[in-house]
Formats: sequence, structure tokens, C-alpha cells
Amino acid sequence: MADKIKHPKISAYMNSLLDDYKHLRGNLKDSGNKPFWDMVVITASDVAQRTAYELQVEEKASKGELPTGLPIHVVSDPPGVRIGNGGSTLTCLEFLHKKYGHTLFEYKILLVHAGGWSQRMPSATVLGKVFSILPHDCPPFQMLDLKLALYWPFVERVQPGVFIVCADDFVVFDLDEEMSWKIPEKGFTALAHPAPLEVGKSHGVYVLADPEEMDTSQPVKICECLKVLQKPSESRMKSEGALLKGDSFMFGDGIKLEGEVVYTDSCFYFGTDVMKRLIDLKESIGDLMCEIDAYGDFLQAVGKNATNDYVNLTFNVSQPTSNLLEMRQMVFDNLNGSDIHILVLNSSKFIHIGTTKELLHHFCHDEEFQEQLSMKKNVFNVLIDGDKRSGISESVNQLIKNEKKDGDVHKEISDNSCIVHCSLQKVLNVGSDCFLEFCHFEVPIQVAKNCIVSNCQVSSLESTLKNILIPTNTFLHTVPINQDGHSDLKYVTIFFHIEDNLKKSACVKDLATLPFLGSNIDAFLIQHGITAQDILPENMRMNQNGNSMNETGKETKSSDEKISLWNLKLYSAHKSMTSSLEEALSMLNDCQPKCKKSKVNHKLFSMAELLQVKNVSAMLDFRRGLFEKIMKLE
Repeated sequence: MADKIKHPKISAYMNSLLDDYKHLRGNLKDSGNKPFWDMVVITASDVAQRTAYELQVEEKASKGELPTGLPIHVVSDPPGVRIGNGGSTLTCLEFLHKKYGHTLFEYKILLVHAGGWSQRMPSATVLGKVFSILPHDCPPFQMLDLKLALYWPFVERVQPGVFIVCADDFVVFDLDEEMSWKIPEKGFTALAHPAPLEVGKSHGVYVLADPEEMDTSQPVKICECLKVLQKPSESRMKSEGALLKGDSFMFGDGIKLEGEVVYTDSCFYFGTDVMKRLIDLKESIGDLMCEIDAYGDFLQAVGKNATNDYVNLTFNVSQPTSNLLEMRQMVFDNLNGSDIHILVLNSSKFIHIGTTKELLHHFCHDEEFQEQLSMKKNVFNVLIDGDKRSGISESVNQLIKNEKKDGDVHKEISDNSCIVHCSLQKVLNVGSDCFLEFCHFEVPIQVAKNCIVSNCQVSSLESTLKNILIPTNTFLHTVPINQDGHSDLKYVTIFFHIEDNLKKSACVKDLATLPFLGSNIDAFLIQHGITAQDILPENMRMNQNGNSMNETGKETKSSDEKISLWNLKLYSAHKSMTSSLEEALSMLNDCQPKCKKSKVNHKLFSMAELLQVKNVSAMLDFRRGLFEKIMKLE
């Protein structure tokens, strides 16, 4: 892979950061070669998610996977309407101010926005995307480790304040440590990355004061910002002057872009002056009753040419409420006039990894990404063959090839698949474009191409199958639950087509047309003897008048109701992880009408319901046990 490295300075800088952080884990936070954050704050959607995050922070600390002496606070959003990451920021600042008082303004704080249910990556739904595993190091890093490592260099370049990052993206860069620069202590400073015009349509875009004077070969430059645009149209980017002058650009470390180019957003910092403004704003607002976006509402309010025109643009708001416009105007009035600077990182790239498609691309195919973040294809795994056990690491493919014998069962793992934190039977075949994590299989498995298999187990003592076949384009993930509030532990294995959109909604009357498993819901219902009534939430099931009941108990026309895969009751609970997975595979592989099964006598669960009955401790126990097995055998 070394001969293919396109941006060697970025790769070298990133790898040095990760290596430095690896040595900091388990040691005092300020014992490294540069100061660390005074504290870390992680946001959560609700109290249940906060509890799950706190358990995982404790787990990581107990295994020496975090710097010691580092306060990590998990702050949950209040119950009720969705408040967005801007609302979460206000909630966090209120919490910290109550806890630390005026000393809060002496601290350098890393704030990681990790709320949300990861509907585009359901394997991260229960434990959270900020704790998603990465194919890096042994034991493997999680996304939280990466955030702590990659933003460490900024600590010594900022004054006390808040540095805001998100949990589902990567920023790779070269800061050129020989350059002397500091982030201004007042106002906002936002990181900016060169990107094609087309990318700007789905990101924040910065209008620089003098874009035509930009020396794009300079790795780092602090510029003044006239205006911040959020998901702007092509015509608006051009009319506002966001485009760099020219049609071919060479940025730092050999990053070359052709065509029209803009600078797009990722994370940002604000100083204590903004902290105080936002704390005062939260005190004046009281309870938050609408969605506030840290990027759309905070950053669009600042800049020399900022106007409040965006206040009335609500196309990005997921849950518009009656007081939304008033609240956005309050945010504008509070922040307008604050400074904003742009930290242009010409030697950088922004990479999003919040969907199944993005995960498979970056972990299985993107060699440049893998080199820059020192990620491997096989990390922290063992192969098991009866009583014979042998460890595997990144050389698993070679190990399997060396052990092939005439007449032996075919064993192969595609070079374009990634396996992390698994214990697998030696008789296995994993096709291309697959990602396996936290799996324990004691029987032979065959995974067809383009699959994600997460948190699954098959015990040889329990299994009714001689081997496991996972069909092409399958997503599988097993969730432990406490059914109906009882202490008895059950397991639910969810399954989707890898490209199913869990957010896509349809009217109840059009439910049958909702895409599912490469076909639609209607085909699935017919195949398995289930009716639409069986899979609808209770409050949406039709009464004798042909109408459904909304949450207030009032009848509504069924045609007015919207439903998505996220809310459909498609999965049943079972006594073990093995029986749960086998049932899921049976439903995926059984396409013959003569094998129809009726599930109306079983309680069915939706993804949304699983979050209400999930057993986080049980999932962590399973992963802890798998960790210990691998540690002994690796």
C-alpha cells in the first residue's frame, strides 16, 4: 500500500497522532508530549442513551483505554421535542456552568455531539456511534478514541473555550508543526476544507474575505469570514462569492481538485465570550421547545455580511414547531456581532462515515483512508478449529491460504472485507465488501458479498444448522432486550437489505410499497404469512371505522399517517443469540410459499421499540466475554 500513498504528509501526521494517543491511553492525560483537554463532554439524546454511554466510558476506563485524570461528562437532552445539536450545546453549557461555576471559563473543553439513533447505521443504534469500533490497533480503537487523538493538537493552540466535533465523521490533515499560529481566543473559529462545488450543496460553506488571494499550497491559514452558508444552492455559492478563483487547484500535500471549489465545514471552536453569551441565552430561554442547529443557527448568525434571512428557511429542520422562528431570531440577536475566523486546512479532507454504504467503502476499499488512519482489514480476531486454536491479525488471509489442503473445506476471506473483534470457526468463506464485528461463530460460516454482520453469535451446542449462510446484501445485528419489562433476557436479530432506508416513510395506505429486502413490505408479508396490522405500531392500527388512533387517542385518517421501516414491527424475540440469528436467517433464506410461517402469535418489535427495551449491560457483557476469549487466544 505504501507505493499508493497519495498524500504522505497527511498520512505521516495522522499516524503520529494515533501513535501518541495510543501511548497516552491508561496514563495521566497530561503526561504526553503536549497538554490534553481539561474535560470531555459527550451529548446523548435522552437519559437511557446517557446511561448507555456512561457504562461504556466506565468500561473503557477499567480496561485502560482512556487517559486517566480526564473528566468525561455525558449530558442528555431534556425530554420532549428534538432540540438539535445547538440545543444540546446550550444544555451542556448550562450543566457545566452549574457544576463548575466561574471556573468553567478556565477550561479547554472538547464537546462531542453523539445524540441521535444512527438510523442509517443500525449497528450503532444501541451503544451509540461514538463507541463504534474501528479496525485500528489491538485492542481496537473506538470512534471516541479517534476524536480524542485527532483533535489533541488543537489544545495548545486555543485559549479556554469549547471545541465542537461530531461523532460520525473523520477529518484527516497535516498541521505542519513547524508553522506558528494560534486560534483567536474570541468569537468562533471554524475548520475549513477544500471541496468540489457539488459537495458544498450538502455542507456548510464559508465565504472568505479574500478568496482570490488564497495560497492553496499553504497547509494552514487563518482567514476572516464574511458569511456562512448552510447547504446552499450552486447559484447562491456563486452569487455570495464563496468560490475560489480558477478551475484547477493544487492544495497542500498534493491534493488536487479540478473545477469549481469551495471551503466546507467540519468542526468549530468558540471562546469564553461566546460561552457566556450562550449561557445567558439559555437562562433567558428556559426550557427548549424547538430544534436549534449549532451549524445552521450559531454560525449563520456571525460574519461581517451575516443577515437573518436564514431564520425563515426551515427546510433542514426535522420537527418544525410553533416557536421555531422566534427562537432562531433570538439566537441571531444573541450571537450577531461575534467574531468568526476560518482555520483553512489546505492539507486536509473531510470524510463522513454515518451510513452502511460509507462504512463498507471506507473500511473495505478506500486504501488511502486506511493508510491515513492506520486501519487494517483484520484486527483483534481469532480462528477456532475444535480444540485447536490459532490467533489471527492483519495477516489472516495469508494464514488461511497457508493452511489449505487438498480435500479440505474451502477457506477464504476476501481482500476487500474487514473483520474486527471476532471469534470465528476456521471453516469460513467471507465474500467481498463485508464488515464483521463482535461475532462469535462456532460453526462454519459463509458470508456472501456486501454484508454487515454485527454482534451475532452461533453456539455449536445450540445450533440446529451445520453451517451458516448469510445471503448477499444483508445487514444483521442482534440486540439483547428485557421483554415486557421482565428480567428474563431475550434476543432480537434485526435484518435489512444493506441499502434499505430506515428513514424513508410512506403513508399507511401505501405501506405495502415501502422498499424492504430488495423488494417491498408486501412481498415480505405474503411470504411469511403476516398482515399489515401485525407490523404497525399499536397507535396506528386501524379501528373498525378504517381509521387509526394517534397518540392523543383521537381517530385520524389512515392516509394521513406516515410510517417507516424504523417503526414497523418486523422482528421477534428469542431465548438465545443463536436461536435469534437462526430465525432471522430462516426468514431471509426462506422464499418458498410452501414454507410460509405465521408470526401473529409472537410479539413483534420495531427498531424504535428495541431502544425502549434494550439491555445495554447484556450487550456489553457479551462483548466483554468475547474480548477475554480473544485476549487469551490471540
